[in-house]
Amino acid sequence: MQSTIEHIKSLDSIRLRTNLVFSHPECLQNFDIDLSKLPAVADLVVELIKRDYKSPAEIPPHSRWRHFEASPVFNKTIDRIGDLIKSWKTAGIDHLEIVRRLLDLFVTSVLLDAGAGAKWKYTNSSGTYNRSEGLGIASLDLFLEGALSSSSNPFQCDSKGLENITVEKLSKVFQVSEENPLVGLEGRCNLLQRLGSTLLNYPEFFSRDSVSRPGNLVDYLINHPTTKTVDGTHQVQIECLWHVVVVGFSGVWPDTRTKLGDTSLGDVWHCKALEAVSKLPSKPLGQWPGSESLVTFHKLSQWLTYSLMEPLLLANIKFIGVEKMTGLPEYRNGGLFVDMGVLTLKKSILSSVPAGTIPKFQVWDDAIVEWRALTIPLLDKTAELVRQRLNMTAEQLPLAKVLEAGTWKAGREVAAKLRKDKGPPIEIISDGTVF
Repeated sequence: MQSTIEHIKSLDSIRLRTNLVFSHPECLQNFDIDLSKLPAVADLVVELIKRDYKSPAEIPPHSRWRHFEASPVFNKTIDRIGDLIKSWKTAGIDHLEIVRRLLDLFVTSVLLDAGAGAKWKYTNSSGTYNRSEGLGIASLDLFLEGALSSSSNPFQCDSKGLENITVEKLSKVFQVSEENPLVGLEGRCNLLQRLGSTLLNYPEFFSRDSVSRPGNLVDYLINHPTTKTVDGTHQVQIECLWHVVVVGFSGVWPDTRTKLGDTSLGDVWHCKALEAVSKLPSKPLGQWPGSESLVTFHKLSQWLTYSLMEPLLLANIKFIGVEKMTGLPEYRNGGLFVDMGVLTLKKSILSSVPAGTIPKFQVWDDAIVEWRALTIPLLDKTAELVRQRLNMTAEQLPLAKVLEAGTWKAGREVAAKLRKDKGPPIEIISDGTVF
């Protein structure tokens, strides 16, 4: 069982298992696939890249950093993080402590980044925001208030500060009211509280000078035995950072997550299509008994990993093996493929949906799990088509940039044209801990 658990928590398992679902359309239970529509998706992504960037080389990676730059003015940005870094440098803060502070911020902000719902909005002196941008800016303001710190340094997120966060405090900062409801408020608060506890459980990752905080992971990475330092640059294996994220932060996930034995697996769910594939004569998952129906996503963990990589660059870190990361199976990327006809719910599924309404499912429902499983291979195929159109290699235009410049943005823009509330074509009932 231990080898199965290690596999399920690995980056390699994500692409392997979702590709098994994708490559056996005869086993699908909920969706039909029309790959003839995929070139139009790639064309749209290329169109957005050419619209928003003078050159593809200018595309930043997909990261929480982008949401901190949100502005009420279309295609304009506010360099909030840059200004924050400048202020800390002026105050004489050394560069590694600046990175620790950014990591404290980014970890908590990503964990608060599940779907906010269509009604919630956040307003501060720079304007009014909703969805991911609103959550990002609200979480930044939460951090800057010192609400997550138990020390005299407000720009710190530590175990005691996190354990003391309350629904009332989070509700106040995030401006939640009956008129301004935030989906999964209590779930978000519980995530932060559990983060406080789990930091103490992994002192090798997070403890330094008797303080447990997410930002201390930079010291762990730099000093890891597999890290090589060449001309001042620390070459860190992506699996090293992934290990910190998937193991060190494992305690934040609710007990309701899928388990093997007593081990909670995180963002891993039973999938009927994969179960059918596993029964084929080839027995493709036979070497990992007990997991034949489990499809792995680790969406929030991958989103966190992508987001941590960017501030870690400031510590002269270069990551090796980033190509093992996958696209993110969430409602913007997945919604793009539904809205553009690549994926269509089967008639047998639609027959139970009231006419004129958006299909709605729980996060663990088979339709959602299958939708997410198909999204990851489709993102890979879309990225390949985009690179062909731009005559670029995977190294020149990595998946993280395709996600940022194109698929996530395209999913949002297509949704805005099709639905007044700008929501996804399939609604996911969220508890604030997955999406």
